[in-house]
Amino acid sequence: MKSRFLLLVWAMLAAWGCAPLRSTPDRASALPRSRLASDAVVFDVAFLQMRATDRDGYEAIWNAADEQHFAVELRNQWAANGLRAGIYGQQLPAQIRELLDARPSSIEELSESTTNDLEAGGNRQHLPVRAGHRSIIKASKVHPTLALLLSEQGTVHGHQLTDARCIFSLKAYPLGDGRVKLGLTPEVEHGESKTRWTGGEGMLIQQTGQERLVLGRLRIDAVLQPGQSLVLSTTPGTKGLSESFFSQRVGGGLARRILLIRFAQTQFDDLFMPGQTSAPLATPGE
Repeated sequence: MKSRFLLLVWAMLAAWGCAPLRSTPDRASALPRSRLASDAVVFDVAFLQMRATDRDGYEAIWNAADEQHFAVELRNQWAANGLRAGIYGQQLPAQIRELLDARPSSIEELSESTTNDLEAGGNRQHLPVRAGHRSIIKASKVHPTLALLLSEQGTVHGHQLTDARCIFSLKAYPLGDGRVKLGLTPEVEHGESKTRWTGGEGMLIQQTGQERLVLGRLRIDAVLQPGQSLVLSTTPGTKGLSESFFSQRVGGGLARRILLIRFAQTQFDDLFMPGQTSAPLATPGE
């Protein structure tokens, strides 16, 4: 009798041990994935740097770029300020791929980034933006004082600014056929942060921020297809605005910085079929 009781106990323990232990109801193993807004556009953005003395690499980078995408008048205005812009097709030139693969140099830390801001630290980042919304790409650290030289219609103007940071203001407008219109304006934030009231949609909105020197004459408008890139840097001789936006002292030497903005994808797919989105900014083998 005792042996039968022991056998019964062992059978109950075995059955209990084989049963799954559940203290809570079944739940999904992962949270729902976040989705982009229907009018969202995604860019891959990178700041690269090369030695200012690397003339061969510089020429190779610009020989591969289409600078005719922009009007002659705009190109002349940019050149007068030491700036240069072009468009790459689906394939990036070998010199750009090498810079993307290169280990970033030690660069002085910039201030902490905020939403939709990109630090100019040489790393690649995804930048999702809403149609028509303003996003910021930081192009420099904060300078306690900044002497800015601006050439306009043959006349050079000087600006002495305090607590100044060079930035690019970016806006994107999906065109519905897979392309996007990108607007990029160089600006300088400067001075003390102030609170101001602005009107919008029938209400007053309180905003806090610095004054902005908006260089609207130098605004670039480019229509990009998926995979195409906008490249920005200096003329062969760094001067004027390019010294503030794209020149940097690293390890006692002068570095030329390059801003690469690649159109990755759009959610606005009126005619944009799945499968046409381009891969993130990467080099072969990544």
